[in-house]
Amino acid sequence: MSQLAPAPAISSSLPAELTEFIGRRQDRAEVRQLVTEGRLVTLTGLGGVGKTRLALRVARELQRSVRDGVWFVPLAELSDPLLIPEATGAVLGIHDRSSQFGMIRLTEYLRERDLILVLDNCEHLIEHCAVIADTLLRTCPRLRILATSREPLRISGEVIHPVGPLAVPDASADDASLHDHEAVRFFVERVRHVAPGLDFDGENRAAVLEICRHLEGIPLALELAATRLRAMSPVELLERLRAHWELLDLGDRNAPARHRTMSACIEWSYAQCSPAERRMWALLSSFASGVEIDAIEHVTRGDDPSATPESIALRAQALVDKSILTAEFVDGRTQFRMHEVLRQFGAAHLAIAGSTAPIRQRVLDFYVSLLGRIDEDWMSPRQIRWMRRVRREDANIRIALEYACMEHGAATAGLELAARMRKYAMAYGAFTEVRYWLRRLTALATDDSLVCLRGLRAGCVLAAIQGDRESSAALASEARELADRLPLEATWLADQATGWHLMFLGDHEGCVESHGRALATLLEHGGALRDIAETHMLIGMARGFAGDLTGAAESHEMSLEICESSGESWCRSFSLWHLGLVVWASGDLVMALDLEGKSLALKRRLSERLGVALCLEACAWMHAAGAPVRAATLLGAADHLWRFMATSLEVLPGLTSLRQRCESALRESLGPDAYEAAYAAGIAMDEDAAIGCALNEEKKMQASAVPVTASGLARLTRREQQIAELVATGLTNQDIASKLTLSRRTVEGHVEKALTKLGFTSRTQLAVWVSDQSRS
Repeated sequence: MSQLAPAPAISSSLPAELTEFIGRRQDRAEVRQLVTEGRLVTLTGLGGVGKTRLALRVARELQRSVRDGVWFVPLAELSDPLLIPEATGAVLGIHDRSSQFGMIRLTEYLRERDLILVLDNCEHLIEHCAVIADTLLRTCPRLRILATSREPLRISGEVIHPVGPLAVPDASADDASLHDHEAVRFFVERVRHVAPGLDFDGENRAAVLEICRHLEGIPLALELAATRLRAMSPVELLERLRAHWELLDLGDRNAPARHRTMSACIEWSYAQCSPAERRMWALLSSFASGVEIDAIEHVTRGDDPSATPESIALRAQALVDKSILTAEFVDGRTQFRMHEVLRQFGAAHLAIAGSTAPIRQRVLDFYVSLLGRIDEDWMSPRQIRWMRRVRREDANIRIALEYACMEHGAATAGLELAARMRKYAMAYGAFTEVRYWLRRLTALATDDSLVCLRGLRAGCVLAAIQGDRESSAALASEARELADRLPLEATWLADQATGWHLMFLGDHEGCVESHGRALATLLEHGGALRDIAETHMLIGMARGFAGDLTGAAESHEMSLEICESSGESWCRSFSLWHLGLVVWASGDLVMALDLEGKSLALKRRLSERLGVALCLEACAWMHAAGAPVRAATLLGAADHLWRFMATSLEVLPGLTSLRQRCESALRESLGPDAYEAAYAAGIAMDEDAAIGCALNEEKKMQASAVPVTASGLARLTRREQQIAELVATGLTNQDIASKLTLSRRTVEGHVEKALTKLGFTSRTQLAVWVSDQSRS
């Protein structure tokens, strides 16, 4: 057996840090813990994200705890996998006197040693690195390995730690300190090395924040961008980065070749992908944000008809493994994301192949189909999940709409997509943007079609909600003219558009009449339940604003019956909200607050900002007499939400007077100072805290900790007692309603109030209580 030369006395081969290491405190702690507890930890992530710097910092922090030191083995420049043992031996300072070093000699040396090997940049030799790591770990019991790679080694015992970009300020953080976020601190520090006299005030400061967002916190991209500030201002750099990501092709000539430019870094990753993976990379560059597997399947199978769901999923997983895509789990679904610089690289390859337009068309087709499927499944318990999906996809839908505006022949499909966005614009306050797309696409799609009529209706509705009465009137008139040229069953859309316009104009009787015509047409021609339920709800609102409380309650009851039987939430939440106002106007405060609470609970699940603001307003009005401080707080919380939306309560004449009377009464009862203090507290609340305040959840939680019994509590009213006795006989709410000639909603309200008064949570408890009362 040949002899090994003794290792030198040093216990480390870690290269010195030439620049300050910034941030990653949590990553460092987690990786230290993993290396301490395990034997193989692989740091994965895209090129330039900082895997090597993190590995070196952790290795340096662990150096004193390892008897035989930590050793850094750079593999990036190694092309022959057979040289991996030789390169490792060279780093360790051991040399074999025979012609070949080999795994046997390396294993002999490491078998009794307590040390950490840092295997850096394994991805281009991934299979051989995996075999070597597995062999060493099995034969050297005290050895630990910290590897960096754009994809995992995938061997037994491996623990994977994904390394993400540095934290960036979100879009609303323009007032953030330059030291509040890791990416900004990193960028500023690197700029001070290359342009030490740069001023970070005013426009420059805002540009720096946006540069860090645009480059998504990728350290290499930020470092390369910083070098550009030798010759241009941050504002100029930002403008050029938005147009040309290749601007980052300037770096440190002493850096590894793959890191001298961003292009080289990405090309390095591109070279590790198979042809099918490269094509998927290019295809997915057509999406602007997170994308789910059904969208990936749609664009991939249009490009490669032979692809199966299984093969597509494997390609996506391979890109995740290579750190081209990241996978996130949101609402129980997997979303795949691509960093902006990688997306632009893929888009460039798509353009070179001449595939940009056809792939963008498939993206548009997918979202038209997706929202069509959602509409078909709208009246179901899945509605909330669908609404969240659309909200997650807003950037992708924007890309699809932009393509529809630019590509000849795509306008009608784009208008169909924009028209179907009406409810989401209402829910999330995106009135201005959706109106923008509707205006552009309505002008381009000039054919007399049902799609155009839907677009006009959507535009009219959103204009009315924003108080743009001139535009809503023009769109309602245009919708009427188009409907007259289409089959009779289409006229309901024009009638509904007119009804919305009249509601916000304050013509409530005309609104009732117009929506009534729409409802009649829908019922006569077999309209969709979602449209029928919504029209009942709109008639209920118009009747309530016109002072017909009984008629309003009846219309809302009809809408609620349809919605509740199917598990629908959006329309139901609006009917519950307005029915609460109707019941309040009828004099039943307890039931009114109960209805508002139910509406608010649904709107919380929907994350529907407009509806939450309306419910907060209603709860404030109802609490004004009995709980003025809470009422003032809720007004402030509602105004906080209105400020995020391009509309206000003032555009709806039927509600403005209620708000004004409430505010005047509160100022008088509390006094100016106390009112302003409570109002300011509401302004400072986030949405969830405001909902909790409206629902009095803190008090309910405290009460729930103490068992409540019926003894000694307020007695039921005669009607509540009567209904409780019928509940005890086993009758349903509908049976009781028929027996007493009441609406089912009224019976439900009495049951809920009885349960609340007695401290019960179920009808069974109520039945037992009735039985006990009859015995006493």
